[in-house]
Amino acid sequence: MARENNLVRLKRRLISELTSLSFEGRLLDDIDALPYEITSGDWETIQCCIHHDRAHLRLRLLSLLGFPAEGLSDAERPLKAYAREVLEGRKPDDFPLSIMTEACNGCVKSRYVVTDACQGCVARPCKVNCPKGAVSMVGEKAHIDPELCVNCGLCERSCAFHAIIKVPVPCEEVCPVGAIQKREDGTAVIDESKCILCGRCMTACPFGAPVEKSDVVRVLGALGEGRHVVALVAPAAMVQFPFPAGKFVAALQRFGFAEVVEVAAAADRVAEHDAGELVEALKEGRTTLATSCCPSWVRASEGLGQKDVLSSAPSPMILAGIEAKQADPEAFTVFIGPCLAKRWEARRSVEIEGGGTIQPIDAVLTSEEMGAMLMAASIQVSEEQAEDLARHGNASAFGRGFAVSEGVAKAVVHALASKAGDGRALPSFSTKVVSGITKETVPALAKLKEHEGNLLVEVMACEGGCVNGPCVLTAGKTASALLERYKAAKPA
Repeated sequence: MARENNLVRLKRRLISELTSLSFEGRLLDDIDALPYEITSGDWETIQCCIHHDRAHLRLRLLSLLGFPAEGLSDAERPLKAYAREVLEGRKPDDFPLSIMTEACNGCVKSRYVVTDACQGCVARPCKVNCPKGAVSMVGEKAHIDPELCVNCGLCERSCAFHAIIKVPVPCEEVCPVGAIQKREDGTAVIDESKCILCGRCMTACPFGAPVEKSDVVRVLGALGEGRHVVALVAPAAMVQFPFPAGKFVAALQRFGFAEVVEVAAAADRVAEHDAGELVEALKEGRTTLATSCCPSWVRASEGLGQKDVLSSAPSPMILAGIEAKQADPEAFTVFIGPCLAKRWEARRSVEIEGGGTIQPIDAVLTSEEMGAMLMAASIQVSEEQAEDLARHGNASAFGRGFAVSEGVAKAVVHALASKAGDGRALPSFSTKVVSGITKETVPALAKLKEHEGNLLVEVMACEGGCVNGPCVLTAGKTASALLERYKAAKPA
């Protein structure tokens, strides 16, 4: 979900500063000065003192270099040393998310509290309805005993004045799979075995404690070395600017990408694969087939015991990467999209036809990162001459529709209709679309295999689809409207 706050602005500024230093050839010389330069002038102190602010900025830069930012244990090692490691080929580790412990507020347990709006009414429904006797009257106002309260919320719902509120722990509140745990000191820690990398904790935490391990500097390094860098652009990333997608493609080329490829074209081929697999699965007696293009869902399916209902198709990103590597094995492939979990997926090696394995994606940039990098390069998408999309994949409207909920299912059904047009007999089935992996939808997802009747299931971790990903620039509603224009785009 697109959002605007001080954390977002700070993150984008840091990305822009790193980009500028890289373009000017000053990254190694000046990166350690960034926390001081940013906090000079009219900087508004956020922590206890400016020195603490600078320590936090240093850790955020560390995460943008692709390293975990969990503490200050390496405070004496200059950022220059980390940056040199990245430029010499170091890659981030497999799990792309960490908790910046120094930033974590150590929020107390989620609880209900009585505000000053309490009127001390005669009815006292909060006290009467509390099943644990946790509500009492103190000084003519309601009071909740935290030792007795079980957080059922009955008091909140019964108060006519809305005087009782729930004070949540933001990261815990939004995590659909209970992957956020607490240390003894109250700071958060991520259970990597449970985490599905949906990114909700990143967008929810007002202290910016969950941070992603970025590939920004690796991409800038590859461009600076003159490598053949190929941008593989997700459909959702194509609609992050209020201009024709061809202009965004042109902006990426001006930035330095040697090639720009519509991942939506690979999505067309994934839909064909899913359609064929659905037919075969139903003929073999497998009653449920679930899409596999969302990596958060792929991770969730393992924990929910539903992995065996997944389609065997690679995601459009992986397929596009394989095709790019087959065309040029030396290409440096960069996926651009709004998704955190794609970082995890990109770090996996995959088997290819003919034997052997390949890592089809070298780096991932989020839409948010790409926007900040374009800003640093003073590239205005609006001023670019739109590229002919036919030269960059020429995807169908169905492939481009993968960016929104129901889009994948519609593409598969369309591909099936083409098979029916060939005179093939197709088994009947129903379609189920799960728009968002949440605490409410997880129980149903855990029972997919119990469904009676033939079923095609589309699952996306983000409500509304990838256009509502955690690393977007544009609100999902706006991006969905722009997607319709992108879907309708014809070759120039």
